[in-house]
Amino acid sequence: MRALAVLSNWNVVEGGTVLHILGIGFSHPTNVIDNPFIEQLNVGTNEAWILDKIGIRERRTSLPLSYISETRNQDAEQALAHAENTPHQLGVNAATMAMQRAGISPHQIGMVICNCCTPKEIYPSEAQRLADALGITAPVVDVFTACPAFALHCDYLDRFDESALPDYILALSTATLTQHVNYNDRSDGAIWGDGAAAWVVAPRARGRLKVLETYFASDPTRSQAVVVDTYGHFHQDGRAVRDFSVRQTVRLVKRLEEKFNLDWKRDIFIGHQANATMLEQICNNRDIPPQNHWHNVSYIGNQAGAGAPAVLGMHWDMMKPGQRIAVAVVGAGLSWGSVLLEVVS
Repeated sequence: MRALAVLSNWNVVEGGTVLHILGIGFSHPTNVIDNPFIEQLNVGTNEAWILDKIGIRERRTSLPLSYISETRNQDAEQALAHAENTPHQLGVNAATMAMQRAGISPHQIGMVICNCCTPKEIYPSEAQRLADALGITAPVVDVFTACPAFALHCDYLDRFDESALPDYILALSTATLTQHVNYNDRSDGAIWGDGAAAWVVAPRARGRLKVLETYFASDPTRSQAVVVDTYGHFHQDGRAVRDFSVRQTVRLVKRLEEKFNLDWKRDIFIGHQANATMLEQICNNRDIPPQNHWHNVSYIGNQAGAGAPAVLGMHWDMMKPGQRIAVAVVGAGLSWGSVLLEVVS
């Protein structure tokens, strides 16, 4: 109930800087963990159970499948040495796509903000490594929350006066959670995928997506509900987190419906890509038809903060002028937030 009390105290910035998103990119590893592969690990699960509980068919991983089969990633400290992709590499790929879609070059970026919950190193920061690799010479900072990163970054920028922001900001979320999964755990092994997403934000230039409203909040008293140990495995209070996520997302979406008169025959919903059955439960509650629910979790897995913006990037060519896109995300912290976008071109 503490989290619900926090939600009732909205602190949304409106009528200030008008942000636009000019381009969104994404990147995922090529290695695929399908349900038959998980069955072959003999950890007490099968495809029918996985589809019934979480609705995920495939996940993308930065680890070789042979390494997972042989070791179950029992020693998470060894995963990085065997990984074929790092959060840094995935982030560079996503950022490159985002800038290409935005039609700008790295030297035009005036600020980089990054979210990475699985960094290879504590310092230099992930934002610094990414900027260096991309040839960006601008102020950089890690703005971190894990799964609701898209809402946090948009809300963070929305709190600046327009004059305080550069012309173009690169925001990015990247994570390789499969390197922190204990594949002897039938639940955790079926959830996670790796990925990155990046988006170019502009306070003055008009872009394809106009940001109508942002919101972000957290309840630190529940910070131990979801944990990723630096040198260990992911663990969470699964049932409690799922119940919280469904209730909180429904409240976020309901508020946007009422305030902006959303029409689910036209408008689009994107939730946190935690699992497919949870998202289906939310859509059923709000009467959102399948064709207007955009998602990727069923074939990529839970990509932490990269999930929701990656969905946006993967549907970039499907957006129609006049549509409104409600993004509602929840996760570790516990934290939650929303962004309402309007397709303008």
